Amino acid sequence: ITWVGHATVLAQFGGITMLTDPIFSERASPLPYLGPRRAQPPGVDLADLPHVDLVVVSHNHYDHMDAPSLQALNAQAGGPPVFVVPLGNKRWMDELGIADAVELDWWQSHRVGPAEVVLTPVQHWSARGLTDRLKTLWGGYAVFTHQFQLFHAGDTGYSKDFAEIRARFAERQRDGGFDIALLPIGG
Repeated sequence: ITWVGHATVLAQFGGITMLTDPIFSERASPLPYLGPRRAQPPGVDLADLPHVDLVVVSHNHYDHMDAPSLQALNAQAGGPPVFVVPLGNKRWMDELGIADAVELDWWQSHRVGPAEVVLTPVQHWSARGLTDRLKTLWGGYAVFTHQFQLFHAGDTGYSKDFAEIRARFAERQRDGGFDIALLPIGG
């Protein structure tokens, strides 16, 4: 597990290489010269990543769904990863030229190689502009392989969702929980 920056984490486990909410751009913005600037460079450069099999995107805010980063991953040597996004975001991925995007509703799952990826509810919201607030879904991800279980919360505040996630997956988990949980700590 390597923290790259903000909510971007590189995780290699159970036979897959996964990236969460990739942003390698200098700014989280629709324009490359405006908007919040990185305080630190990424912990791993985009060019230095191993081949990524799976990319999960928690929601459509610019600091989690960065077009240049997603397009670069889609063009990686060895073929594109599978991109998993919440409902309403596949059309945007299609417009970027990303054909291998899977859209999930809360509690739906998709298999990527040896991993099962489940979109979970979290307390957050979505918007990329002034007129699309709450028009697409957001969420966290539970990722299960035989050897390892990971939870990525994306952006969230504390809510009853955590108790529901634990209850839904209690029977699947060894030793009563995830092996690692990637949790936000605020701005």
